[in-house]
Amino acid sequence: MHRTCNAAAGSLVSDRTTEWIDRLAPDDPLLDAAEVEIPHAERIHPPRSERKRSRTAAALALLLEACGGPSLVPQLASDSILVQLEREAEPPSFPAGGEGGPIVPLQALGPSDGPALLRLPLPPGEDPVAFARENARRPGVEFAEPVYLYRQGRAPNDPRLKELWGLTAIDAPGAWASTVGDRRVTVAVVDDGVALTHPDLAPNLWINPSEIAANGRDDDGDGYVDDVNGYDFVANRGDPSPARTGEERWHGTHVAGTIGAAGDNRVGISGVNWKVALMALRAIGTRGGRSDDLARAIDYAVDHGARVVNASWGGGGQSQAIAKAVARAGERGVLFVAAAGNDGASRPSFPASLTSDNLISVGAFTPAGKLAPFSNRGALVAAPGVGILSTTAPGQYERYDGTSMAAPHVAGLAALLWAARPEAKLEDVRRAILSSTVPLAGVRNGRIDAARAMAMLLEGAPGASSGALVLSRESLLFTSSRGHLPRAQTVSLRAEGGEPRRWTARPDAGWVRLTTDHGETPSRLSVHADPAGLGPGEHLAHVRIDSDDDSGRTAILGVKLRVGDAPPVAANGSGCAMRDGRLHVDRGATCRLAVPGLGDGATSSYVQWRLPGGAVVQGGSMYAQFIARGEYQLELSGSEEGVEAVSVVVE
Repeated sequence: MHRTCNAAAGSLVSDRTTEWIDRLAPDDPLLDAAEVEIPHAERIHPPRSERKRSRTAAALALLLEACGGPSLVPQLASDSILVQLEREAEPPSFPAGGEGGPIVPLQALGPSDGPALLRLPLPPGEDPVAFARENARRPGVEFAEPVYLYRQGRAPNDPRLKELWGLTAIDAPGAWASTVGDRRVTVAVVDDGVALTHPDLAPNLWINPSEIAANGRDDDGDGYVDDVNGYDFVANRGDPSPARTGEERWHGTHVAGTIGAAGDNRVGISGVNWKVALMALRAIGTRGGRSDDLARAIDYAVDHGARVVNASWGGGGQSQAIAKAVARAGERGVLFVAAAGNDGASRPSFPASLTSDNLISVGAFTPAGKLAPFSNRGALVAAPGVGILSTTAPGQYERYDGTSMAAPHVAGLAALLWAARPEAKLEDVRRAILSSTVPLAGVRNGRIDAARAMAMLLEGAPGASSGALVLSRESLLFTSSRGHLPRAQTVSLRAEGGEPRRWTARPDAGWVRLTTDHGETPSRLSVHADPAGLGPGEHLAHVRIDSDDDSGRTAILGVKLRVGDAPPVAANGSGCAMRDGRLHVDRGATCRLAVPGLGDGATSSYVQWRLPGGAVVQGGSMYAQFIARGEYQLELSGSEEGVEAVSVVVE
């Protein structure tokens, strides 16, 4: 059986447009031969005009593709692995690999209502794969895996690519007849940062309405300080700008420009959307992107109202942490768009290789309408990915190649479709994109067509959304010990289908106070519980949130307040117990410490734990390894009143 590795497709541009491509490469003895013999594979007979457009590197990519493509070797972090605990499982004791103090915190990742995903330090000299395999067998562990590193997908750039052709190739102008975008639709750019001061991006940056810029506080209680336009998960700071130095630091900025550089503003270029909200999430550093940071960024995007996540990165590691984050996004109706990769392989790289119903994998095609030689085959769709002009350094523009440049065309198209029909469901938008494609060899559906997708969505009468108000959590639990005033907690509120909907909130008890009692979805609601005048025991209340459009749509948030003299810390784990007001721990044990009543997986941002040696952990619960014998003090900040000391005895 013979495969066609370079089947012809309809040209997307005129002969004059392609003349400049022909000038890029001289005659190549290998590609210009009458026939290329490939051992153990079929023969390739590309037409001479197409052969002249490729360089020797392209020939090598095609040869690799004919033989099944190169094998991607996963790149692994050398400092830690990831351990997913089973729900309500007692944390097992792990080999000590941490440094920096007698008590070493294990960072807990993942959503607050799920079991903890721990970042476990790797002991010196340990192999990450073997160490993960060993810890996966421990009781209470769902899975353990190395921390995979992923790279951005930009192929080598040719500085002579002079034309911005991608928007015409996908017929974006035909879609603009229906809408040019809407700033109420948010696209998360999970990448190496976005230049926030670029004049073509600044008008379309996402703004967290509950966060005050540069005040050093977590105003909305989401666990992230000063996250006004997004967050930097590499440096754990509120500014998601690119690295301050280095030539290869504008990748995410370039991606953002294709999705939504401001249109009709007399500056630079236009993205697929003239108007959109670009959420900047930096999860890729100068050495690549860690799977745990990338998973955290995906969860952040979902929790903060993004409808689309753009992932212009990939690699060989099959991370369950990322796969679960993508699945969680799908459960919340979020589309995940992933670049297929630039290895000329026969299948997309991870995470584009996932088969999730909320994912679209994207290959790259050329101005001549062919799948680019560097593009991995087998993606669901293809989009322009050669010579793509977009934003880079503030005020500057460059042309990049790669499936990384193709993916944001698809992410931008999805946002454009939601701008035209906010009530459309995830499956409606995904179906419109996949079903409207133009056939193209090398991809499963074809190359995207924005005008056809728009027509299909608008004419196809997608299933109507209920528009119901949806809370990120259905209940909150506060604990007041010894009269302390617990800090506020925050939930996110959205309307099913994503359309903006105004709402009003009313608590049914006086001890429940709201920072604001009205707003428009998507938004965040901060809740305070005041124990003044309440007796010991549990107190129940509800916050009723009504849509203001007389539709009868209502969400109910349960609020529970426990008042009493409970110890400040509850301990869980073999060899961990509270006795006589002190925490007693066996040396080498791993314990989960929590503020009583917050429940498993709580990550309430108002709680801070300061460990001996100065390490600070934020969240309602903390996992830690207890390394050295002795008596120590933990400082716990879990209320409005300040810091409380907890004695720890490591035996």
